[in-house]
Amino acid sequence: MRTIPVFSILIATASSLLAVAQDDPRFVQWMQYSLTAFSNNHLIAYVRLEPVDDKSQSTEGRYDRYPEKVERVQLSGGETWARKKAKQWIQSDDWGESGKPPSKERIQRLDNWVAYVNIPLRTEKPVPRDKSQGAVVIRLVDQSTTEDGDEEFVFEQGREKPTSVNYPKFTFLKYKNSKPEDAILYKFSGPVYSGERKIQVDIQYGLMIAVKMEMATPSSSASDENASHEKAPQPTQAKTSSLPAPVSKEKLSFQQIDQQKKELNDKIVLIEITLAGQGGDIGHGMLRYFAQDTSGSAMSFGRVDFPRDALKKLGLPKKEPLSVYVRVHFPGGNAAAIDEAVGTKFSTDAQGKTTYEW
Repeated sequence: MRTIPVFSILIATASSLLAVAQDDPRFVQWMQYSLTAFSNNHLIAYVRLEPVDDKSQSTEGRYDRYPEKVERVQLSGGETWARKKAKQWIQSDDWGESGKPPSKERIQRLDNWVAYVNIPLRTEKPVPRDKSQGAVVIRLVDQSTTEDGDEEFVFEQGREKPTSVNYPKFTFLKYKNSKPEDAILYKFSGPVYSGERKIQVDIQYGLMIAVKMEMATPSSSASDENASHEKAPQPTQAKTSSLPAPVSKEKLSFQQIDQQKKELNDKIVLIEITLAGQGGDIGHGMLRYFAQDTSGSAMSFGRVDFPRDALKKLGLPKKEPLSVYVRVHFPGGNAAAIDEAVGTKFSTDAQGKTTYEW
């Protein structure tokens, strides 16, 4: 892609839309909710850019942002760039800890990637190019229910006198157990203009669900169990005992775990994940990986900590999915789950005692 210095787009978001009487009020409410969630959590965006006049120049990549910490761009060709807060972009595979600085042209392109991610999240009122179509209007154009019972709402940012042009669309996801006001933006599709050149932009948004996976050790009382969450991870054991049986045989996603905080707290569930990249050493014999579950949901990513010797025994990391049992723990409030890995298989004896093994 060539450098794109200036952007303009026919979109409108957040409170600036209140001036248009025909706007669906849910769009404003859900966009505000999304902006808050994105600003307080690890944001992930999968971006596809396709010039309308030359589709051969299409490109894809992934953008990560830890609030007030670091940003990262991974391009489809394999290059990875990171920028820590108040610092410059560098080519880095360790989230900006080390790497080489890029050229000025590359810096501009990376800034453009960030701009594309943020364009659908702007709050200012747009300036229409074609005045004959009237004011900008947000309308609900589609609503459907997923297989999991969640609802998808598609809003089109069109005009008072619409034509057949490709108007930007925003898709919000509302989980089946969530409050009416808690729907989050997870897809955007629409044209972006760079000067007179039109770029088709498709973005899928998601939030990272942080999952800490440790070996669970037997405990004789509830107080011991609570204390074990604050201790350093123990060396991997072949078996763990004195634990409850899994809540079901169904594999849950990071998203489902987060949705069912009350029901799953201190319970054991089965997840299926693949590990990405090289694990970072966080001490105490633990390695930290970024992982993706196999659900295909909008929030399918998690951060997982594995005991080094368990990884060695399992022959990880590898690209094939891994099914592992984890004990769910929520520290309170809106914090993400902290899970303890207890093994990859289990058995229950005649007395009802469940044992997990690697």
